[in-house]
Amino acid sequence: MRGWKAVTITLFAASEPTQPPVRGGAKVQRNGMTMTASTDVREEHQYQNPVRPEILPMSDNPYEDFRYFYRDGMPLRPAPKRRVKRPGWSKLRHNLFDRWHTVADAWEGYDSFQTKLLDDHMWQTDETGSKLAEAFKRDGAEKSRADFEQALNSGIDTVADPSPELVEFFAEVDNIPEWIDLEAAERGRIAYYNVTPSAELLSIGFAYWATTMEDRTSAATGETAMFEIESFTRIIETVKFFVDLGKKGVFDRFSDGLKAAVRVRLLHAQANRGLEKLWGPEHYNEFGRPIGSSFLVSGEGWFALMPIGVDEFFGRPHTGEEWDDVAMYWAWVLHLMGAEERLIPKTGDEMRKMTDFIYANGGYSSDYHVRVATALMGILEDLDPKMPGQVLGALSLIIGDEDTKFMVKGSRFEGTPYLHWKIAFLLKAKSEAAIYRLLDKLPGAQAKKAKKAGDGKPPWSDVFQQIEDYVAEKAPDVKAEYKLHDTSKEGLR
Repeated sequence: MRGWKAVTITLFAASEPTQPPVRGGAKVQRNGMTMTASTDVREEHQYQNPVRPEILPMSDNPYEDFRYFYRDGMPLRPAPKRRVKRPGWSKLRHNLFDRWHTVADAWEGYDSFQTKLLDDHMWQTDETGSKLAEAFKRDGAEKSRADFEQALNSGIDTVADPSPELVEFFAEVDNIPEWIDLEAAERGRIAYYNVTPSAELLSIGFAYWATTMEDRTSAATGETAMFEIESFTRIIETVKFFVDLGKKGVFDRFSDGLKAAVRVRLLHAQANRGLEKLWGPEHYNEFGRPIGSSFLVSGEGWFALMPIGVDEFFGRPHTGEEWDDVAMYWAWVLHLMGAEERLIPKTGDEMRKMTDFIYANGGYSSDYHVRVATALMGILEDLDPKMPGQVLGALSLIIGDEDTKFMVKGSRFEGTPYLHWKIAFLLKAKSEAAIYRLLDKLPGAQAKKAKKAGDGKPPWSDVFQQIEDYVAEKAPDVKAEYKLHDTSKEGLR
């Protein structure tokens, strides 16, 4: 399928705004009496049963009652309004996970502590990143950015008179938790690096589909309008981010991949800070944070899980250890991007079940659906007029025709023919899966994978080169610096 030259990925357009914890808390009904669940005094909750945690009743005004940071032992907040009566994205979830666990088609099937914690953390954000975004606004973007880049590139000790927020931020960056097994993470990088070309391409296409379909993400992406106003910058930054994460030596403190993850963390915090101010209490009361902590960790499902999940769907299985290693690789990424340890999946099983739940909550887009779909598919069309049909055809194999068509419903791409591309991609993907499955069984297979993972061309390298060439022609001044929200309407609010 030579026509599919390049497809780009979408990161979350926004992440976490800065909010100080509120004192008091949500009102709880007990024995006919109304009391307050304190956010400061937590002793009565420190022995909460993780199997059946206490869940607060839904507040009439979550903006007032739920705007605090969870601490271990506190009762959990209920999920914001469900976007669908039944778990969504059903065909996708069954295609990916039926081999591993029972996929629920009713909300009653998602009743673990993990799912309840994910519900709770739709109301909160990257606390440390939020503080730094606020400091950028307080101290000015020019000085704050210079200090940030100095700390990132040379260490916090080289910064003259750093802000307390910058010191706290880099204390997290510079201290990788002991529970992160970097040897396992490197094996995960190697496994991630060695997926089939079809899995790589379809995973990129999925990121387009999910950005359009997931209601909170499409709303944040549509509001910032980054794919329209700063499309070239957004494209090249996103693809470069993933290429840098796949490079050998990525776990070194001053690697390109580590620095990219940290820059994206700040970009997310800046955007989300502004989005919450832009949207106000009404949006918060309905959706929670523009993109809360739960949706930050969902990136593991969007990007880490999809390539190996797609491989399996087309006939190339992976071992439980490979799944665990990929989970650990992405756990390291999520830590750098500000995810909380309690939310980060540490095994393949946790990663699959979390992703199943995140996908189930995806909903069916926001009011920005047509705007986002038009912008994203328009980018593909600019790269190659055939590409919208190619992407839709590949997506339909794993998403299903109904949800594939819904992605472009109402846009000028509605009705794009894709059946012939669907058949062509199916044949290509199954053939590659069969070949790779055979190669996996040959003597020395792991050594060959490790060698390939060190060749300097990680996943999406070819895509990145094509995007670089395209941007160099159309917008030669554009660079991947991850500074879009230093001076955007969101960053300046």
